[in-house]
Amino acid sequence: MTRPQQHVAIWVAGGLLLLGLPLVLPTDVVFILVGVAWGLALVSFVARGRYGRARALLKAKQYEAAFDELLAFEAQVRRDAWRRQLAFLYAGFRTADPIALARGYQGVVRLEQGRLAEAEALLKSALEADPDYSVPWANRAIVAASLGDEAKARAHAATARSLGFTDAGLDRAIADALSRAQPTPDAPRP
Repeated sequence: MTRPQQHVAIWVAGGLLLLGLPLVLPTDVVFILVGVAWGLALVSFVARGRYGRARALLKAKQYEAAFDELLAFEAQVRRDAWRRQLAFLYAGFRTADPIALARGYQGVVRLEQGRLAEAEALLKSALEADPDYSVPWANRAIVAASLGDEAKARAHAATARSLGFTDAGLDRAIADALSRAQPTPDAPRP
C-alpha cells in the first residue's frame, strides 16, 4: 500500500469513526468531539502559515511571490516546532514533512520559470527530506524531459508511480517537455 493510500485509509477510518461515535456516545461527549474536530481544523489553518498563500500565488502564476512565500513558510516551520509537528493536518496525503513540501513547491516554481537546474536541485532537496514523496519524483521526470533525457524522465516517472503518484497527465507532460527540450551538452538527444 502506497503512502497516499495509507493516508486516505487513515482519514476515512477517522471520519467513519467520528460519524459512528455519535450513535453510541452520550450527547455531551459528541459535542466535545465536534469541538475538538473544529479545533483541529482551526489549528491546521493556522499551522500551515504562509503555505496557503504560496499555493494561491502559484495558482495565479505569480511565481516569484510564491517562491518568497514558500521560503517564508519554510522559515516558519524551522522556527516553530509546533508547525512541523502538526504538518499532517495540512501537508496532504503524499508527505507529512513540511520542509519536503516547501522544497517540492519551490522546485515547481523554478520548473515553471524554466530554471531547470534550480528546479532539479530543489526537487532533490525535497527528496532528501522525504525520499518517498512521489510528487518531486514526477516533477523531476518533467525536468529530465525538459532537458531532453527521456530515459531519466521515464525512470523518475516510474519511481513516482511506484510511490503512489496517479496523475494521468504525467505522460503527456513528459511528452510535451521532450518536444520542447532544452538539452544540455551531456544529455542524450531524443
